Amino acid sequence: MNTSPSLINPGQRRRLRAFVADHPGLTRPELMAAADRVQMRMLITDGLTEVHNRSMVRQDDDGRYWPA
Repeated sequence: MNTSPSLINPGQRRRLRAFVADHPGLTRPELMAAADRVQMRMLITDGLTEVHNRSMVRQDDDGRYWPA
């Protein structure tokens, strides 16, 4: 079990998962480029790994993110 504090709250995790679902198959840099607001870019920076670790999105061998 992961006991480290979460960087983002549940609502932010859902927003980030929805963003990945709206932009499937993009890498982290491509997701950053697709984000039209600083707030979303910060959310990608702070939370993409956490959302992946929580199995809300998956990452393929090429580093592309997909909704889970």
